[in-house]
Amino acid sequence: MKTLSAELAYFLRGRAKQNLKLLWFYCFFLLLLVLIYASLFRYLMLHLEGREYSFIAGVYWAITVMTTLGFGDITFHTDLGYIFAAVVTISGVVFLLIVLPFGLVSLFLAPWIEQRLRYRPSFTLPADTSDHVLIFGINPTSRALIHNLESLSIPFYVITDDYQESLRLEEEEGIRVACSPVNDKKLLYRIQIESARYIFVNLSDTQNVNLCLMIRSICNTPIAAIANDSEHLELLHLAGANKVVPLTRLIGRYLGVRATTQGALAHIIDSFGLLKIAEIPVNCTPFAGQTLEQAEIRQRTGMAVIGVMDRGIFTVPSKDTLLASTSLLVLAGTSEQLTRLEQLTGEQAEDDLVFILGHGRIGCAAAKFLDHIPVPYILIDEAENQYCDKHIAIIGDATNSQLLRKSGIEQAKGLIVTTNDDSTNVFLTLSSRNANPQVRIVARANTEESVAQLYAAGADFVVSNASVGANILTNILESKESIFLTEGLTIFRRKLPVKLEGKTIEESHIRPLTGCSIVALEIQGVSPYASPPPDTRLEKGMKLVLIGNSQQEEQFSTKFSNKR
Repeated sequence: MKTLSAELAYFLRGRAKQNLKLLWFYCFFLLLLVLIYASLFRYLMLHLEGREYSFIAGVYWAITVMTTLGFGDITFHTDLGYIFAAVVTISGVVFLLIVLPFGLVSLFLAPWIEQRLRYRPSFTLPADTSDHVLIFGINPTSRALIHNLESLSIPFYVITDDYQESLRLEEEEGIRVACSPVNDKKLLYRIQIESARYIFVNLSDTQNVNLCLMIRSICNTPIAAIANDSEHLELLHLAGANKVVPLTRLIGRYLGVRATTQGALAHIIDSFGLLKIAEIPVNCTPFAGQTLEQAEIRQRTGMAVIGVMDRGIFTVPSKDTLLASTSLLVLAGTSEQLTRLEQLTGEQAEDDLVFILGHGRIGCAAAKFLDHIPVPYILIDEAENQYCDKHIAIIGDATNSQLLRKSGIEQAKGLIVTTNDDSTNVFLTLSSRNANPQVRIVARANTEESVAQLYAAGADFVVSNASVGANILTNILESKESIFLTEGLTIFRRKLPVKLEGKTIEESHIRPLTGCSIVALEIQGVSPYASPPPDTRLEKGMKLVLIGNSQQEEQFSTKFSNKR
């Protein structure tokens, strides 16, 4: 049974929220009308009948007449006064007794009743529905995955037992939702689970296991599950999941790699056949402090530098671009070329120290990765992690700058901020940057909305749980090898728009119009052509591999609208 507060929440979202603004404007109009009538009442009483009343008395008279409660102790005795009172009464009948109730019913009550009668907690897909994606559970990772599926024009349906969330998704975003307990076996048949393209389960580990077993008792549709605890990976595989994503462990490893200055490791973030798109930190490489021309990366390895990422800002480099130690290089090439690059950047830093602020599951995963390298680290948290008996943390409030100084933050080379609260992460990032301006800060964002604030607070790298999980699931769906995607960076493939056929890359004006850059060209039967020069001619049948942020991707789709 839904609570009163849940029902009232309907009027604070969607079209009802917009209608609420109209109601406020109308109430302001009525108030203004009462004040005008009160002022005219005082003026007419004083000049027609010689009686003086206070402004409060005028307001009282206007309200009693407009609401047709009748005349009481204050009445006019002149013809002009009678006419004025009649006008006030008629306007009150129209604006208070007709327009206001009609507006309340038509704008609020009727839509609410209609919505309650129209909406059904579950639905049945047509029998011929196929090749769709089913998403069980709604959270930030699922929301980011929904955005990816929408950009790829892949049909999907969300299944959740949260009634209010399902209402909001359908009303405000037009997303098809089934609101039903996830252990409802009849629902699985109604959503055509046997003909689905892929199933993503993103609930608690216990719910994921039960759901996988139930699905496997019906069909063999591929299942990808997110494991909240790495110890449950095997159980999810045994339950029938084809792919299991240990998200906390992957994010912990990502944070650990970015925070340490011990060596420089390259990471494949996307792949298109033999072409690999990889990123590598400039810090602790021979390239730090050099221009791109001086680094001679392409001459020495064969890899093309297609972008430079510095604190969330992606730029297409020129030969004069300075490679700062805080930057990430985004490169394109083959696996052999990537191996040659890592041989050049394999220097080891002798004195390394990493601070980890937050000893939750992700902080623990980061510490395990640093143990494996090994790199010395210091863990700080307000409370002891009851699920971890392998790491000893300093118990204290990391927002206390004195605690950080006593722990030796001035000697730290890297710092990981990984609490469950984004506002705390922003504060810790800012205070840590102030305590040690040279430290390399890697911050975790629990929601995508906090990424910009963390960069503004001084983080060198930011990773969002939601976007990393969504990108991994999207890559599983597309059978790609990519593991991580740098926050704010999107690599996407598009068919060559008809309007660009026969033009050179320079003539296409893709970068000036959209901000995207062509990473490579894919030609059927030929190896991908990485980092093509501006005079390369775009021929029919080619596919473009582009790089940019999500806004630039949308801009490309708008400017060059091939139907996908």
